[in-house]
Formats: sequence, structure tokens, C-alpha cells
Amino acid sequence: MTYEIKLEGLQFQAHHGVYDYEKKTGNTFVLDLCVRFPLSRIPLHDNIQEAPDYQLLHRVASEEMKVPKQLLETVAASISKKLWSTFSDASHIRVCIKKMNPPIGAICEASVVVLESESPF
Repeated sequence: MTYEIKLEGLQFQAHHGVYDYEKKTGNTFVLDLCVRFPLSRIPLHDNIQEAPDYQLLHRVASEEMKVPKQLLETVAASISKKLWSTFSDASHIRVCIKKMNPPIGAICEASVVVLESESPF
């Protein structure tokens, strides 16, 4: 049995991309994050000190989103690595990053990269 915390639909304005205009003007990115823990980690006493910190989860993502990168894969990997070092008792981490209206020469709502890992890499 496991226990998960999630933040879904986190929106950021960031400057990830290959093209110069993406780096300059930026784009909207949407993140879904999930950190899974062993069931023994679930807070049983209604005590905030026993629970994983949702604000810390957001802060990690926010800090990593500020560092421009060319590839969504690289952004997802950097967020995942930082989450593994922050939540060392996690058993699974999932990072889903969506780049809204990507410049692919066609109408496209989002390009998406999903990175799931069962251990740090």
C-alpha cells in the first residue's frame, strides 16, 4: 500500500525552448506532480508536522522552472532529481510537464513529457 501527494495544474511562465524567441518571450507551462510514499508515512494524528510539505513540493518545482533549458525532458529530469533529494523517503515520483501552444507548425494545445521513476537516477 502506498500514499501519494499531488499538485496538479501548476502554471508557470518560463523560458524553456530551442528557439531564440522562446527563450526571450517565454511560454506557459503546466505541471502535474506526484510523490508516492510508503503507507507508514501517512499522518495518523492529524498533525501537520507528520505530513509531507505541499508548499515545499511547489517550491522545488518553481525553482527548477526558473532555470531555462532547451528540452522539456531536461526540465522534467531536473525537477525529478530535486524532488528525490528533497523527499528522500519517496518510493515513486511522477513529473508531467506541458508546454502550451508549442511551436510545431500546427495547432496543438500542448506538448507533454511525463517522467516516472521508482528511484533516484
